[in-house]
Amino acid sequence: MTAAIPFTKAQAVSRGITRRALGDEQKYQQLDYGVWVETAPTTQVAAPTWADCEWIDERVKLTGLVCVDPAVVACNVTAARLYGLPVPWNADARMHVARDDKALTKRREKVVFHRYEWLRSENFFGLPLIAVPQLFIELARVFTVRELVVLGDAAIGRWHGGPLATIDEIRGELTARAVVKGRRTAERALDLVREDVDSPPETRLRLNLIDAGLPEPVVHPAVMCSLIGTELHPDMGYPSVRLAIEYEGDHHRSSPAQFAEDNRRISALQAEGWTVIRVSKRSDMTEICRLIAHHLRAGGLL
Repeated sequence: MTAAIPFTKAQAVSRGITRRALGDEQKYQQLDYGVWVETAPTTQVAAPTWADCEWIDERVKLTGLVCVDPAVVACNVTAARLYGLPVPWNADARMHVARDDKALTKRREKVVFHRYEWLRSENFFGLPLIAVPQLFIELARVFTVRELVVLGDAAIGRWHGGPLATIDEIRGELTARAVVKGRRTAERALDLVREDVDSPPETRLRLNLIDAGLPEPVVHPAVMCSLIGTELHPDMGYPSVRLAIEYEGDHHRSSPAQFAEDNRRISALQAEGWTVIRVSKRSDMTEICRLIAHHLRAGGLL
């Protein structure tokens, strides 16, 4: 993707850009922490396939700060956004960075500095980000259990090209620390994190069912469909009563190819004696839970 590449005043001189030229707002814009970018960038940078303009903006802010402080690493909700992990809609919009320097004291407008005694980082598309196991533990102090489960499922699952970590790595990080702010939140969330979840809406749906007092559904139960000669894996379900639950995002409705594949899958599951309940973001969850409970009672699970 095309992105602005921040540079300092000293780097501007080496590029042959005069101080007077830097003052031309049609060509250059100064960021909050003393670096400049071209207003009409042409440089191509590596980016995830899911990246959008907001990801690029966050990238520019971080690389700008790295220009003046090469030791910083993005952490907290900033790292989560750059990894493509789900964060609450009202999460802090400021830049969060950390350094492996317990004595660090810094202040910059719209930047939050975190101090770490030890810090593990990853190079993610050229960006220094805190390692995901540390990120999970760090967010336990500001996220609810539910928010942390949604992030955890995405981190160890296939969301946005994952996994980015394993649940054992996250558990190991938590166990290795003597003091953790939000330890109880992290422990409760880890007990609910599941592997192989495709999307945050599926995580929220699973948690809604649990909160309604229903048994936890199995993620991607295996169903051998003999008529089409393949094994299908509905989003979640209750194999003992042959009940499948499919979450359908907007692309299931807007894509003719996806719509046709959905019909094929549902027909194949029904041919094997499975009932399929389809859920979307506008579904009435109270009704959905009553419907699922009805099938579970009929099958002896309630």
